[in-house]
Amino acid sequence: MLHALILSLAASGPTCAAAFEALRTEGAVEAAYVAHVAFVRADPGDGEPRWFLVDTGANRSALDAGVAQALGLPDEGGTTVEGTGGVVEAASTTVPRFTLGPVTTRLSPTVSDLSGLAGPEGAPVAGILGSDLFGDRVLTLDFERGRLALAPPSEASATAAACGRRAAMRDDNGIPRVTGELDGRSIELRYDSGAGLFDDPHLWINLSQPQHEAVLGGREPGPPLQVLGGSGTGGAVRLPVYAGERFRLGGIEWAGPRLIVQPPQGYFARPEAVGFLGNAAFRPFGLVVIDYPGGGLIVPPAD
Repeated sequence: MLHALILSLAASGPTCAAAFEALRTEGAVEAAYVAHVAFVRADPGDGEPRWFLVDTGANRSALDAGVAQALGLPDEGGTTVEGTGGVVEAASTTVPRFTLGPVTTRLSPTVSDLSGLAGPEGAPVAGILGSDLFGDRVLTLDFERGRLALAPPSEASATAAACGRRAAMRDDNGIPRVTGELDGRSIELRYDSGAGLFDDPHLWINLSQPQHEAVLGGREPGPPLQVLGGSGTGGAVRLPVYAGERFRLGGIEWAGPRLIVQPPQGYFARPEAVGFLGNAAFRPFGLVVIDYPGGGLIVPPAD
């Protein structure tokens, strides 16, 4: 009986490793990670690859106005874009043939001036890739190897979900959403891969003001540890930072998280707004799998 158990465990190990290897290899493209945010080169239709920011926190992709004009894309009317800093006006267009690695598709991005967005080594950024591009695929952000992989659901993604550390994920208006536990209280968070952050040993979590009040449970927050300056769609924000005790997400735990409290601006002015995690939370695990069809956020097993 013991001999059979040892054989079974030995056989299961490579299967799990092979699944994660397949997810980080199939459909892989080179990526540059700047402040933990992924930038990839994609072709918006003219055969000239340009830098795009990868943002799971955007439910609709965006294209720089100058790039749209250079490509001769049509103006299909106005729309609004809601970000952390406020709401801005934007146009719309259609890219008939957009290619990222193995994926070629029709894309309908918003159009606005993104000239203030800098990519790797200060290079111009042509646009932002949101969940409208990734939503029916398995997206793997490979921090360790400097890659991004985009593939359809497969046996590998099912195996990784079974053997890795997984948190259930659901759709929140086109944006991945998870339920974690912060200092003993249930907390709802979005996964925003476009949120950049400096290197730091702590986990950083962005919360709405009502969420932070709920975590405190009636206690006074006291003075913040520090106040950060931030910027996003719609403008600039001032962000007080507080200390938490412990955060748990699926089979993953972090001690001593730092809690960034968002002011009630833009999206966070909504009473139903929830906070978010960025890529920096998962960088220590080497990679993170965002399984949109399977509804899971997955990192490799601890061993």
